[in-house]
Amino acid sequence: MAERINLNKDVFNRTEFFNAVDIGFNELIPPAELPPPPPFTVEDFFEQYEILFFDIPKEGDINSHQYLAQKSGNYVNFEQNNIDIQALLNEITELRKENLELLITNGTLEAELAQAKSQNA
Repeated sequence: MAERINLNKDVFNRTEFFNAVDIGFNELIPPAELPPPPPFTVEDFFEQYEILFFDIPKEGDINSHQYLAQKSGNYVNFEQNNIDIQALLNEITELRKENLELLITNGTLEAELAQAKSQNA
């Protein structure tokens, strides 16, 4: 038993053809220049930084957290801040030593005073 297949063919008249088919040589013309991308903002940087944070190596001369810390540290004079902080920590240590010596001296004087009072009594 033979099966019948219907074939349909679209036919365009001349006007319809030129409206439906581009016969220009547009493929040979260089494309128009694309507009420049919008500027990359500081906000964009930090959004990307948060996304990439754990993909960035901890250490390395470039493209690492160590590099970012050194580069930013140099910019904000971080080394000078560390020196200032260390000087303050040293001063705190010295003041603690002086305080301890004064507490010991005070304890000794109180003990001597108590002993003197007990002897006079």
